[in-house]
Amino acid sequence: ELQSSSCGNPGVPPKGILYGTRFDVGDKIRYSCVTGYILDGHPQLTCIANSVNTASWDFPVPICRAEDACGGTMRGSSGIISSPNFPNEYHNNADCTWTIVAEPGDTISLIFTDFQMEEKYDYLEVEGSEPPTIWLSGMNIPPPVISNKNWLRLHFVTDSNHRFRGFSAHYQVKKAIDFKSRGFKLFPGKDNSNKFSICLHLEDYNVYSDFFLSFSLFPYISFSFFLILFISLSDFSLGAVVQFSCDEDYVLQGSKSITCQRIAEVFAAWSDHRPVCKVKTCGSSLQGPGGTFTSPNFPFQYDSNAQCVWVITAINANKVIQINFEEFDLEIGYDTLTIGDGGEVGDPKTVLQVLTGSFVPDLIVSMSNQMWLHLQTDESVGSIGFKVNYKEIEKESCGDPGTPLYGIREGDGFSNRDVLRFECQFGFELIGEKSIICQENNQWSANIPICIFPCLSNFTAPMGTVLSPDYPEGYGNNLNCIWTIISDPGSRIHLSFNDFDLESQFDFLAVKDGDSPDSPIIGTFTGAEVPSHLTSNGHILRLEFQADHSMSGRGFNITYNTFGHNECPDPGVPINARRFGDNFQLGSSISVICEEGFIKTQGTETITCMLMDGKVMWSGPIPKCGAPCGGHFSSPSGVILSPGWPGYYKDSLNCEWVIEAEPGHSIKITFERFQTELNYDVLEVHDGPNLLSPLLGSYNGTQVPQFLFSSSNFIYLLFTTDNSRSNNGFKIHYESVTVNTYSCLDPGIPVHGRRYGHDFSIGSTVSFGCDPGYRLSHEEPLLCEKNHWWSHPLPTCD
Repeated sequence: ELQSSSCGNPGVPPKGILYGTRFDVGDKIRYSCVTGYILDGHPQLTCIANSVNTASWDFPVPICRAEDACGGTMRGSSGIISSPNFPNEYHNNADCTWTIVAEPGDTISLIFTDFQMEEKYDYLEVEGSEPPTIWLSGMNIPPPVISNKNWLRLHFVTDSNHRFRGFSAHYQVKKAIDFKSRGFKLFPGKDNSNKFSICLHLEDYNVYSDFFLSFSLFPYISFSFFLILFISLSDFSLGAVVQFSCDEDYVLQGSKSITCQRIAEVFAAWSDHRPVCKVKTCGSSLQGPGGTFTSPNFPFQYDSNAQCVWVITAINANKVIQINFEEFDLEIGYDTLTIGDGGEVGDPKTVLQVLTGSFVPDLIVSMSNQMWLHLQTDESVGSIGFKVNYKEIEKESCGDPGTPLYGIREGDGFSNRDVLRFECQFGFELIGEKSIICQENNQWSANIPICIFPCLSNFTAPMGTVLSPDYPEGYGNNLNCIWTIISDPGSRIHLSFNDFDLESQFDFLAVKDGDSPDSPIIGTFTGAEVPSHLTSNGHILRLEFQADHSMSGRGFNITYNTFGHNECPDPGVPINARRFGDNFQLGSSISVICEEGFIKTQGTETITCMLMDGKVMWSGPIPKCGAPCGGHFSSPSGVILSPGWPGYYKDSLNCEWVIEAEPGHSIKITFERFQTELNYDVLEVHDGPNLLSPLLGSYNGTQVPQFLFSSSNFIYLLFTTDNSRSNNGFKIHYESVTVNTYSCLDPGIPVHGRRYGHDFSIGSTVSFGCDPGYRLSHEEPLLCEKNHWWSHPLPTCD
């Protein structure tokens, strides 16, 4: 037996060399390979103490592979591992090993995006998770694999016949500091009590063999929610089948049934791992013909350790379900949304997609009249989640995928084997597939393409748009773009800047009055300040855009139009505003009014086209509207927006708002949207007129209450941001309300529900029930607290 201070000799891999003879805590050993072989894994291992009683090596023993063999060691924070030749067929007799290595305390997630192998004979073995070894084969996309160590090892083996696409998987390393509380994941150890072995004697083989199947009775007898639909304790012979299901409030993860099968001449094993039952924490049953649902708390941060299940059923049994995502953002690699066909939630054979991160297909369509969605989140910080639209469509259809922005679509059939073809409007380039086909599984062969603006182009149309490459997703690095706008001789060109966001001081847009590199510069712009409108002196403008090797912003969106000498340029409609007046001839006027929550940041309400210094021009700058950084509001209701809304707010802000109601009234503020940089960009809400007033709450990230009330006729808000990273910010509605000194406002009644209790005074409670066929989202009554808030939001009847 090893001493608690020793890790023991880890051994030497084939074709490997071990340097070191001491294996106690603190000792280090090194590995190398003989000539012609490459080391895969960590070359140095250190013996570390895990607890007061155990010690282990910090990395697995590396392997030595031939220099021309497939596989490798992956060390980045994320990446993709694919079978050789993917997405084409893999080779026969392949033997590949990949090792993903992270720092001690970190964990690794592995998300499969494609998986097709010859059942039983070609397989992928994954080590370093719980269970310690996972054996994958067949045509179904496996569920995500999360390591319980700081490494994962993938071993891909194929036989001498039959070839398929293979696999592709995305891995993501999660740093130990990303976890809540302890800073690293704790995985429960296996409970080896109550174990027994069964020896199966197979007389059909020439070689006498014993088959030992060791498993735990613990889940069968200790958890009432885990039910065995069929099991014969006396029959675990080849071909035996065990089926599983969970109680109503639990969701099955894993195969519904497993079979005892032969995997080699003298070995037998179950066809899959034993499934588990996990408590449902949210979700609902939905019916067609259509609707919308969201992840918990959307658009604010969803809950940790969630197990949410939605099942959508078409009213018409002859139709199928189509879903599309308006928004989607999960913590990549660790929080997943699994989507399956039919009503058997969690069955790997029905899985259509496993989604994580922020990339999703345009559409997902079921094969039957039901679809299930299973959201799983871990214990660490999440994201905003998702918003899903669903509807019934005809069978054998992939649904309408839409048309790309700035694109043109040819074809209007969405049935199996129908083809859609795409091209872009003049001046744009197509990125992606020019045609997609509706496959037999009701999924399009690819997402629709996108149309991007080219980096070099001439424009001769009387009006148009100039966009930075891939606007607004970010223009990339190392760019040198030139656009030339040419109008008729005797006319001029007007530029309107609709959006502008470049890396300050390093990426530039220069506008020149002519077609030559040496033409006079009208303006040079950088940063996130939207420039004023520009007008050429001649009939040609040259735009030069340069981006360096690092970082980028959203880019820019510029519209241009040409005009004659006796009129002013079309000023456009300012963002966040309404314009009145469409005549731009000499002597005419236009007016601009800002939308609610915005104020004029440039110009006056009305401008007139007039002759000044021999030129026809507007009497002042084109008006602009923006969200202010602070202010004093006394109207009965209104909106407060973070500066820059609906775009990102700026760095290093210090904005103060005071909302004042009539004496005797209180102020209610409601959060419509809220998303700031977690822990660094903070909104404080104070119950009074200034910073010294009592603090109602301090908010960052996406976690905010549904609403807040003041106890007086003042509320003070302070928004501070640091000097790096920003986000969408917030949209807050406020209103003056009359609140009884001793009560809360009416909390309402859930749809399909009823309320018990009509006393809303402080300290009182109200409870709720649901109509037959509906279930209350949470049973706890609402309590009217001293701050005039109910203790939690109104429940729902699902």
